[in-house]
Amino acid sequence: MKISGLELFHVAIPFAKPYRLSKAYGTLHEAHAVILKLATDEGIVGLGEADPMNPFTEETPGTVMSITRDAIAPLVLGRDPEQTAVIEGGLDRSVHGHPTARGAINMALYDIRGKVLGIPAYQMLGGLYHAELPILWGIGGEGPKEDLAAIEDLRQQGCRTVMIKMGSLPIADEIKRMISARRHFRDEIKFVVDANQGWEESEALAFIEATRDFPPDLIEQPLKRWNISGLRRIRERAFCLVSADEALVSPQDAAELIRHRAVDVFSIKVSKNGGLVRSKQIAQTAETFGIKCLMNSMFEFGISQAALLQVGCTLPNLVDMGHAYGSVVRMSDDVTDFGRNIKGATVSVPAGSGLGVDLDEEKLRKYTRNYVKI
Repeated sequence: MKISGLELFHVAIPFAKPYRLSKAYGTLHEAHAVILKLATDEGIVGLGEADPMNPFTEETPGTVMSITRDAIAPLVLGRDPEQTAVIEGGLDRSVHGHPTARGAINMALYDIRGKVLGIPAYQMLGGLYHAELPILWGIGGEGPKEDLAAIEDLRQQGCRTVMIKMGSLPIADEIKRMISARRHFRDEIKFVVDANQGWEESEALAFIEATRDFPPDLIEQPLKRWNISGLRRIRERAFCLVSADEALVSPQDAAELIRHRAVDVFSIKVSKNGGLVRSKQIAQTAETFGIKCLMNSMFEFGISQAALLQVGCTLPNLVDMGHAYGSVVRMSDDVTDFGRNIKGATVSVPAGSGLGVDLDEEKLRKYTRNYVKI
């Protein structure tokens, strides 16, 4: 079997409602992704997805399209897709960076291999550890009154872990939001505070001190990604777990965070981290050093969500809370059928081969902004 061609679709789909993040990212109205079809000469097609979001990532949909066309495609065309390690090794030598583009290729290779063998991708990653997982849901950066209404709505749906986006308001207002949410819901809800690099170290420390009697369960990436020593100081003072997200892209980043003892939790995103293999490597390294993993997501569609689930269901060191498998519900639509795996606030691992997700070709055409065939 040989890889015979690639198709790239830059899609854009609006959120169900605008999503307010930190001041580093602003308010988002639609999500962008690059959908990959990796064709073989035997008619098997592998699916992949890249979820770049500059400045969260250094990539954009345009750079994913161009690097895949100009640098990645020549290295994979004509190759045996089942020789994943050989293909990845060639890309390691010739393509520097571009983890979301690389991740889409890795997803597609595992999708093909699983379809050839007739097994889910998780069987190639160590086997099933969780048949289903609780879902984490997120709310944007609003105010205490709006937060309570949004959290109550999620609670009524069975959700027990809520990510509160912070980093856009003055720190005094963010403190009020946290105290209000914890005082109202107490321990019924686990809270993840995600500042998306939006705080200065002094603001993060002020938040920790002011919420010591009403703390979140986890604070994610409060500082700029490069401030590893500051992240360590936050961890030393915090009354909750501390997680790295933007600071954790490569296995080398994982090693640096471990060396500095900077965090308790790694935020794993299959697109951000370059595919299933690298995500699994990062998670296994974390386990070795007693670090838990939060399966998190970009603003992504069903292919990346399926790949994330194929990895997450194999991991013994998941943090004891919900995980971000509800991204497609946050959108006004999706180009896949991943949503069928979600029931209430729980996601079940699909039993189908490969990634276990199918494309809706009509929706793919509807939402495509740009197309490249190689």
